[in-house]
Amino acid sequence: MYEPPTCVSWPLLAVVWGTTLLRLALVRSTVAERRMNAALVFASLSLVLQRSLAQTWLDRWFGYGFANTLSNVCIILTAASLISLFSAWALGPARLPRIHVVSLSMCAVAGAILIGLSTPARSRGVAIADEGGWPFAAYCITYAVPILSVALLNLWISLKAVRTATPGRERRVFLAVIALSLFEVFDMGVVVTTGVVNAVSEDNALTESHSDSGAFIRLLVVSAGALISVGPVARVLGHRRRSRQVARRLQPMWRTLTGAVPEVVLELRPADRRALSARSRLDRMSVEMRDAIMILDRHVVFELGGHTGAASPVVTATRLHLACLARRAGHRAHGTGGTAHLFTTDVGGEPWELARLADHWRDAEHVAAELWARRLPQFGGPADPSARVPAQV
Repeated sequence: MYEPPTCVSWPLLAVVWGTTLLRLALVRSTVAERRMNAALVFASLSLVLQRSLAQTWLDRWFGYGFANTLSNVCIILTAASLISLFSAWALGPARLPRIHVVSLSMCAVAGAILIGLSTPARSRGVAIADEGGWPFAAYCITYAVPILSVALLNLWISLKAVRTATPGRERRVFLAVIALSLFEVFDMGVVVTTGVVNAVSEDNALTESHSDSGAFIRLLVVSAGALISVGPVARVLGHRRRSRQVARRLQPMWRTLTGAVPEVVLELRPADRRALSARSRLDRMSVEMRDAIMILDRHVVFELGGHTGAASPVVTATRLHLACLARRAGHRAHGTGGTAHLFTTDVGGEPWELARLADHWRDAEHVAAELWARRLPQFGGPADPSARVPAQV
């Protein structure tokens, strides 16, 4: 069988397996995502089984052509996963909850038929395509029917969805899926035609031509499917990177706030803490900071001794720093009951709002330290100016 050049096959294999492994690690929260992952695993295995090293070992133990047959079985199981995936898209994941098990079982039976049909030829040391006849025609039809069903089903769903898809990336993805489905319909038609022509004619030029190009076609089709499914991986990685960046910006502010109000920190077992995603860590950090600000609200003062003309985020951060200093020093809260001034309404609780405040946290720390050192009454100092002594801050 024709094998694509190494300079072409290895980069495409890297793309397929890289996408598969990343999706298994990052994109598996929904039913549709898990079924897509299963399809990619089977398709990736089919490509590995077409490599010369895998074929040498498997053919040595199970007979000539077994690796190619097993690769075809993996492609049929890929079709089973895609059938259940498209049913989830068209009908919803709750409509046919056992469709994946049923489709895998039916395609596993079809795979067993392929192995059974190829056994006599393998026992004689030849590939079933070389032996030809009606067994090869049955082999081609058994192989093509599940894949043809998937291509037609996917084409029907995509043609309906592309009409209502939003212009841009979503529409381009559906158009790519339509093109890939049309190609698969054509290719499976060639497979069935090849089997029938081989059975009724002694000339097997069509069989040899399709057999030689089959490996390369499969590699290109699976690579195209991997590229289509890489979008969610890129989005997850982008969200994770942005969450980590925001968490790093919030870290100094979070340490100061939770140091003054340690009771807001939600304790977790180490195993549970490690299991948190980057987004979950950021959400927990934001909740803890918001809770700390609500508690510090009763320690916030508004008279900053002439510093209120500074930029608004710096003023807000300065007030929070002073509230932290007051609470740590044990000063009495002054906004109680109905007289609470609700400073927290001025501080947003979303991560991006807190991050905007955290960007000025270091500057506000120096301003707060200077104000606190004056020992003014609003910062816990005595009302008599002669009794004030600069605090050691």
